[in-house]
Amino acid sequence: MQFLHHLLGLISSPFSIPNPPAFKGYISKTIGRAHWIIHNQHSFLVSYLEQIKETTSDTLLTNPLFRRHRYKKMGKLEIAHENRKEAYLVKIYNYPHLFQKIKQLFKHTRGFNEFNMTYLAAIKGIPVEVPVACGERKYVFTKESYLIIREIKNSHSLREYFRSNTSLKERRDVLQKFGKLAKNVHESGVKQDAFSLDNFLVYSDETGSKKIIVIDFEMVSIRTKGLKEKLCVWYLAKLNREKGFSYTDRIRFLLSYTCGDLIHCKKLARRIQELTVRIQKQDAKKSSKLCVYENRTFGIFKSDKFHGYYRKKYEPEILAESFNALEKTTNNILHIGHFQIIRFREDIDPKFNYRSITKAWTNANALFALRINVPIPIGIFKSCFPKVKKEGFLVAQMPDNCIPLKQRPELYSDKNLLFILLRFVEQVSPFGVFSKDLNLQDILVQENGDHRLKCYLGNYTSFRINRLPVQKNTPINIHIIKQLLQASDALTENGRSA
Repeated sequence: MQFLHHLLGLISSPFSIPNPPAFKGYISKTIGRAHWIIHNQHSFLVSYLEQIKETTSDTLLTNPLFRRHRYKKMGKLEIAHENRKEAYLVKIYNYPHLFQKIKQLFKHTRGFNEFNMTYLAAIKGIPVEVPVACGERKYVFTKESYLIIREIKNSHSLREYFRSNTSLKERRDVLQKFGKLAKNVHESGVKQDAFSLDNFLVYSDETGSKKIIVIDFEMVSIRTKGLKEKLCVWYLAKLNREKGFSYTDRIRFLLSYTCGDLIHCKKLARRIQELTVRIQKQDAKKSSKLCVYENRTFGIFKSDKFHGYYRKKYEPEILAESFNALEKTTNNILHIGHFQIIRFREDIDPKFNYRSITKAWTNANALFALRINVPIPIGIFKSCFPKVKKEGFLVAQMPDNCIPLKQRPELYSDKNLLFILLRFVEQVSPFGVFSKDLNLQDILVQENGDHRLKCYLGNYTSFRINRLPVQKNTPINIHIIKQLLQASDALTENGRSA
């Protein structure tokens, strides 16, 4: 019987975890129905895994982390060892459907792939945190795969780091190290599809200096030679989409990436910018299609009174509470906390229909995907009462401390504000033009605590995405803003003279 079980295991799992000699410093252990390879320095994990007997999501994830993924769970695990607690991050991949299990017969599990890619990257000299253990639980078919990684205390992703208030000297040092690391990653042949600020971890080492490592090798393949320049530019363009670090930060990063070659840096920056616009337009097109379907980002909202689509980051219960306030007012624009609810009504706009508000929702998500400064689109909803007049509602989260440009004091004399408006035109011009009926109420101005100004596009319908290059869009947008300010100034002068 044991021989038959072993034979079935070989037939059904030709891609099982290799023997430890393939990985220096690791031991092999079979615990229950799970096969593990564990690093020698963390061999005390064996006794812990033997104590829990059956490895499952419930026994491993003592502190589950929220993860919006259907076939992946994450959590933290703490184990007492030598009078101290060791903290680990645990990833569990499951394969509940038969089709997934059959596919798994012909390839390695996701847990092992991530372990293997991290291990190979470390061999190539890339600073990583190699997993301390990798396991698979199978009985004929693979049921789950596991990955255990040591948690680095007081570490942050580069996205979190750039958002924090750090000294200029330290920030420059981190950007320089980040540029060199990105260059090293590409020259080593590490093809990381999820090349973003979230995939780099920064922390202080024993000497107190900042260290950056690469994390999350789930979507990684490693080539024998370095990546081609075209692919490197593609990844740098994906990184360039990120918010959270300034234009100056990007230049410092590229100077470090090009080893201080200013001419190469300028040429590379132009190529990256052109490709970034193309990628962002693709993202916008994709987001405008996904926002009307059930997926990881968007959901379908249904209640007795309303039906629509919403962003899953926001709880449906909160949206339902906002709708209760709508019944007490007939205002077309309602502010509840940070939420702004715009009401569309058939008796006010004769051209109104449910298709038009769906188009407004898709356009809002396209602008948000372009990373243009706009309020976050939360949801679009329509009333479910066929006997009453049609109504629709667009819900958005407004930025803090924002007022319409029309209400801004010293609108025409504040040179700083005019400069911010010009920068806003530069931000939106690669993607399209303002509509001709743009007014001062459609542009919002935000003032931070340090008196820095920022412009937002408050009206999603006042911008048109097109395929024209930035060289053609910029003069059009400048002309529209100039006409807008001149018309408003003329009205102000007429009001004073009257």
